[in-house]
Order: sequence, then C-alpha cells, then structure tokens
Amino acid sequence: MLKDLAKAVLVKGRTTKYKKAVSSKSSAYDKWQHAIEKQSVVPAEAPVSYETLPTGEIVPHKLPEPKVKVIPYSKVWDISENKGDESVVYLFVSPKGKLTRRATEVVKQYFIAHPEHNLVYGDEDEIGKGGKYIHPFFKPDWSPDSYLNAFYIGSFFACRASVMHASDGEYDGAVRMLGGTANKRNSPEQVGLEASLLSADVLFCMIALHEHAFAKRTGLDFPIGHIREVLFHRNPEQDVFYGRSFHNSRHMLLKPTTVSIIIPSKDHPEVLRRCLESIVETTGGEPNITYDIVVLDNGSDAKNRVRYGVFIGKIPKKNGLTHINYLYKLDEFNFSAMCNKGVKNTRGEYLLFMNDDIEAVKEGWMREMLSQAQLKHVGAVGAKLIYPDTDLIQHAGIANVRRGPVHKLQKMHDNKSHYFGYNRGIHNTIGATAACLMISRQKFRDVGGFPEELKVAFNDVDFCYSIFEKGYYNLCCNHIYLKHHESLSRGLDNLDPKKMERLAVEGDTLMRRHAHLYNVDPFYSPHLTEDETISAIIPREDYTPVEDIPYSICSIHDKGIKGAREDQCLRIGCEYNASLDNWLYGVNAEGNEEGYYLKGYSFVIGSDNALFERKLLLRLVERYENGAGPVGPKVYSFPIYTWYRPDIRVRLQDQVNVDLTGYKVKIEKGVLPSGYYQIGMLATDKTSRLKLINWVPNVMRIKDSR
Repeated sequence: MLKDLAKAVLVKGRTTKYKKAVSSKSSAYDKWQHAIEKQSVVPAEAPVSYETLPTGEIVPHKLPEPKVKVIPYSKVWDISENKGDESVVYLFVSPKGKLTRRATEVVKQYFIAHPEHNLVYGDEDEIGKGGKYIHPFFKPDWSPDSYLNAFYIGSFFACRASVMHASDGEYDGAVRMLGGTANKRNSPEQVGLEASLLSADVLFCMIALHEHAFAKRTGLDFPIGHIREVLFHRNPEQDVFYGRSFHNSRHMLLKPTTVSIIIPSKDHPEVLRRCLESIVETTGGEPNITYDIVVLDNGSDAKNRVRYGVFIGKIPKKNGLTHINYLYKLDEFNFSAMCNKGVKNTRGEYLLFMNDDIEAVKEGWMREMLSQAQLKHVGAVGAKLIYPDTDLIQHAGIANVRRGPVHKLQKMHDNKSHYFGYNRGIHNTIGATAACLMISRQKFRDVGGFPEELKVAFNDVDFCYSIFEKGYYNLCCNHIYLKHHESLSRGLDNLDPKKMERLAVEGDTLMRRHAHLYNVDPFYSPHLTEDETISAIIPREDYTPVEDIPYSICSIHDKGIKGAREDQCLRIGCEYNASLDNWLYGVNAEGNEEGYYLKGYSFVIGSDNALFERKLLLRLVERYENGAGPVGPKVYSFPIYTWYRPDIRVRLQDQVNVDLTGYKVKIEKGVLPSGYYQIGMLATDKTSRLKLINWVPNVMRIKDSR
C-alpha cells in the first residue's frame, strides 16, 4: 500500500513537471515575440550620395532619414501632400488590429538600409486570449503569383511617398489584374471587398506595377521588400486576406499554343496506359491547345516493348492530341538525360514533364498550368499531386529547408486548408516536382535543361533552382490536382544502405551546385520549422538556436548500462547525425571545429512518456560492408536537450504524453575517440526501476580530432 502510494506521488510529480514543460515549450512563440518587442531597433547605416562640385571636388551627402506617417487603409486616397518627397514614408495599416511598438521604427530603418526598395510588407500574428500572441503568419518574400491569387500582404505595408504618387497611372491596370473592372476609385463592388480594404489592395498593386514587380527579376534581387518580423497583431478571428483568399486562377490563355508531353517509362505498360488515357480524356474542350507525347523507354523487356507499341497505337487522337512517339534505347537509368532527349525529339512551344504513374482526373488541368507558364516572369509550373484513393497530399510544392529540398505537406490531408492556404490556389515556390512540371521551351533552353550528372534524385530540384537563379518565379498550382500512384510506403526505401548512400551523394551534389541556397528559400520563411522530417508547415517549435544549446556532458559505461533491458517498444528516430559545421554551414563547410550534432525523437510505446528520462547512447562499432556489429560493451551516454514536437503528438494520438519526445544533442570535438558509432537511447522510468534501451541502424562517424 505504501509502495503504491509512493509511486502515485512520484507519478503526479513527474506529470505536473511534464505539463509545465509542455506549456512553456508550446508558448515559445508568444515569449519570443514579446521579447523581440522589448528590444531596441538597431539603427541602419544611411546610404551616401556623392556630389561633384564645379571645382571637381567630390562631396559626400547622407540621404535624409525618412519620416514615417501612419495612414489607415480607409484613407489611402486622401493623401495629397508630400508628392515627390523622398523623406516621407507612408505606413498603411488595417483597422482590424494594431501595430507593434517597434513597427514604425523598424519600417524607417528598413528604408534607410534599402534604398533600392520603395515598397515593403512584413509579418503578422493574431491576438489570443489574455493578450497571448498566436497564429503567426510568416509570409514569403515577394511572390507575384501568390499575390495575384490572394491578398497575402494582409494588414499593413509601407511605401515611399514619391513612388505612391508616381504610380497614379497604374490604377486601371491594377484593378484589372485583381479581377475587377476599371471604373472609378472607391467602388468596392469591383472585386467584392469592403471599400477600405479594396483601396489598400489596389494601391499596393498599383505600386507593384510601377516597380515592375510582375516581371522577371535580375538574378536573385527582389523588387519589393519583405521585413521578416511580426509588426502587426490582428484582432481575434480576423481573416488575414481580408476577403481575397487563395482561389482558382483568373488567367486566360493568351494565344493558341502547342505542348509536348515527355514521359520516361520502363516495364510499366499498364501504368503508362492509364496515364495516357487519362490525359486524353481530360483535355477536351481546349480549342487553343494541341499536344504531342513522347514516351522514352530505357530498357523494357521484349514482351513489354510489344505491349507498349500495341496500346500506344490504340490511343485515340482526339481532344488536341496529334501523335505519340515511342523511343526505345537500352541504357542506364538517367532521368535527366531521358528528359533532355525527349525535348530534342519534340517541337511543342511548351514542355510538360510527367511520370508514367500520374493520372489526370479533372478537365482543365493542362489549361491552368499553361495559363501560368505563358507568363513572361514565370519559370517552372508544378501541380498539386494526391495519393490515389485518399485525400493525402503527395506534392504541393518544394521548400528548401536547412538540409535541402522537401515536399512540405506530404501525407497531410487535403480536406483542410494548411498554413494560410498553402495547399489552395497558386503559390510561388522555389521548386516543384518533375512528376508533373511545365515550362516553355525557350526558358528550358535558357537554363540548359536537366543536369545529367544527377541521374536519379534531385535533378528536378536542381533544374528549378537554376530557373530561380535566372530570375524567373517558379510556382505550384494547388487549385488543381492530379493523382500520383507513387506508393505511400515509398519512404521506407531509405532503409536500403545503397539507396541512402546514393541519395546522400546526389543531395550533396545538389547543394554544392547551389551552395548559396543552403538554408535559403525566399518563399518559405526561416521562422517556420526547418526540419525536413516535419511535413506540417508550422512555426518553429524551438526558438533556441542550435549554437545556444550547451554541449552535453559525456558519461562512460565500460561494461554497458547496468540493469537496462533492450526492448523494441522504445522507438527512436535519428534525423541528423554528423558534424555541427555541416548542419550550420552546409556541405562546403571546412574542417570540423564545432563538434557533432544529433537530433530526432524517441518514445516508449504504450507507456506514459512523462515518466521517462532519456539519454542518448553511442557505442563504437566495426563497420562491415552490409552493416555494423558491436566492438565491445563500452557505451557513452549523453543527457539530451528536450525538443518540443507537436507533429509527433499529431501523428501518435493513441500514445500518452509524446509532445516532448524530440531530442537534440551537441557533442564537443575531442570527447569521443575516432571511429564509427551506433546510435541508441536509454529511457529510465523515474517512478520505478525500469530501464529500456534500443538501437537504430544509423551510424555516426567521429573523425580523428588531431
């Protein structure tokens, strides 16, 4: 009885401590934002202009500091003074909330630091119960196609007075771009919004037109600024888009055109047949589109080659299809080379690269992709892909997080809108998958086609990165969808060591070719989760920089962990284990001066995880060709930094207290002898004597510290 009572006290204590930790971790954004607002704004260095006097003397002049004037959205047309005065900046603000205390000064310093920008917007959040800041909207950098689809600019923006007045002539064009009929100002029925918010939207569009913001960029420079800081708190439940949220496209085809569809396929005749038939059946009623198809086969067996020929010959030439060309050549698989070959054997003005396991399901998808690809500033155009017989998303655009490209929202349900409409409407993204990707032939040539050194993986990402670097905007059409018959369990092939090694090599090749994009994506905010294993788009779960996490203290157990039982009920996921240099600076980081870094998650199935204390384990192993075997009983243990993982809680709703199952560990250089180490976890029930151990196949290499 006393034993049970003592355990109940221990359980209550652990549970209370756990709930406090969860509350603290889940409020990380609110605390972070409050802390930022208490900080003073760092002054920017004013740019200098130079005047040449008649004597030849060159005299430097600092440009005058701007004066910020706050203007309500309802008063945007009432401004008549300050025409041409570059020292005045207008900060236009929605009445549906309030600016932060820092906002005007941050905007002022931004314009001082960025003389090249005349228009800027920033991030915002919502005021929750008790004044808590919730639901931050960390916006992308300037995204012209996202803006034309939705007023994602939201609650505030700022511009120089001179450019506002200079943009007067763009009014009619702005109204038309937003889907209205140019008539007169303050006519809300034009686009169906209340007058004050319509005015702000139209004004922003006018200035954007004046700044040539809907044109191809010059390299990586953006024509409109974005302050990556929350400067406005919306009223509770206020729609961030003010009525113009992500929706279907308004673009129309400019002229009749031709499309060439390029499909690599091998030994999948029935799969390809479904793909081709679905294309033909869903492209009716498009008098302005004709298309041909080329199928590239790099080695089907004789039986399947015959089957390919038979059913390709039976596909009806209707709904715009002119002909299908079947090209066979026995060769190693090289997706890039096959796509480039397909381009050389077609003549369409636009190119559509497609996997053979894609199935078109609704009419209009090709027209919608074309209506975007025809725009001069647009590069590659992707489409939302859904797993068959589900509403699970396979692809809704590529984001480039710290460790490289990921399919955000993969395996998330499409029956709900995710992160401010990311899976709805049209979004500029840094890339899209070539499982269904369209681009004009001229732009394809401009970037030199697919990189043939990337034979299997990341070739489409490299292609999209190259397009972005040329100044084009890539986008994903998430207002349409096709089915992708890729297996839902395909991710399990990462257990194949050879595939993992090839994937790692090609991933490193990608990032070396685009080293300046390491941990950089203009269309995915650095304030959103940087973890490639988290499909959801959510604010960062942890606002403590990796650099500020302390190095873990190592304990050595010469004879292993006493009293511990190896048990598969202790699950471990290791999401990164390598040098800290590589994590912080990318594959081109020199040396290994920072030490090592590991992160992932761990939980005990069927138990209350609030009761367990965890430690990371490493043991030296001999590396064999087909795996690894232990060298001896010696084990090194390290206390963990607890990482809040709401995504794990969502995925494991049948498990108890798994919010804090994430771990991060930093190991100082020189602590461990060089060699290969297998990764494991020790979970100790602090209310009993139970100790559990489990190991994962992941092996981390510790280099010689000399």
